[in-house]
Amino acid sequence: MRRRISTNSVSVRESARGGFSLIELLVAIVIIAILMALILPAIAGARSRAQVAQVTSDITQLDNAIAKFKSVYNVEPPSSLYIPPVGDASKWPAADRSKVRAIWPQFNFDTNGGLANGTKDLHLNGAECLVFFLGGVEQFSSDGTPMVIGFSKDPRSPWQTAGTNREGPFFEFANERFTDLDGDKLLEYIDALPGQTTPYLYLSSQGRNYLRKNDTGKLDDYDVFGGANNDKDLKFVYLKTSEPPQAHRANGYQIISPGRDGLYGAGGVFKDSETLKNDANRQAEVDNITNFSGGQLAP
Repeated sequence: MRRRISTNSVSVRESARGGFSLIELLVAIVIIAILMALILPAIAGARSRAQVAQVTSDITQLDNAIAKFKSVYNVEPPSSLYIPPVGDASKWPAADRSKVRAIWPQFNFDTNGGLANGTKDLHLNGAECLVFFLGGVEQFSSDGTPMVIGFSKDPRSPWQTAGTNREGPFFEFANERFTDLDGDKLLEYIDALPGQTTPYLYLSSQGRNYLRKNDTGKLDDYDVFGGANNDKDLKFVYLKTSEPPQAHRANGYQIISPGRDGLYGAGGVFKDSETLKNDANRQAEVDNITNFSGGQLAP
């Protein structure tokens, strides 16, 4: 006689097989936690490398923009410039007249000056020169959005805002990445790193001079290879060797992103990655991204 199997007992056994015991759940959780511990750093590292690559690409595009500027004006942009107010032509220093005339030989100093602050002296530092010379005259829309509109092709008055016959901008700036840290209405440009607030720094050798800070805190040009102030620290300029001083891209320029920490560092003689990472005095420079390092200084 065939034995009948209770449908209730089958249902109970199937139900038991369909669940997990507490131990099985704990093992699964541990395995998932281990996998996450292995995967998340890799994902974070990949994201970080992608962000650095984006900044490196940005710097390459700035390099290309400087090349375009030079193809039009036959010189690279200077990294410092003093501009007196409109109508104070006598206040133009000879060195700054030379910088402007090298770009616009017919520039009229009597009718040009002041820029956004027509009644104030303007001291453009390296970050501001990068935006001004690659972007052109700066304007603000009715809602306060900053923009750049290139230069007038009038050789006597290239800084005027009127007219559509213009040269540039040479670089496609993202308006949301403009900043003005010192509030002088001269724009600076930050990189694409999340939370960045410190702008790109632009340092032009201008043949043999790099931008530095003098004893009063103002930005000025000093002779890298000799001169009265050669004993001072070469702020932010990266050198290959210290004796005699030989800068990276000695006859060109340096573009420097401050990296995630927003700090440029001391500059000076560039050290190898391991030394840089282990030197407490140079930690600010580890994540800097430049146009001569092909990425971070200490990857």
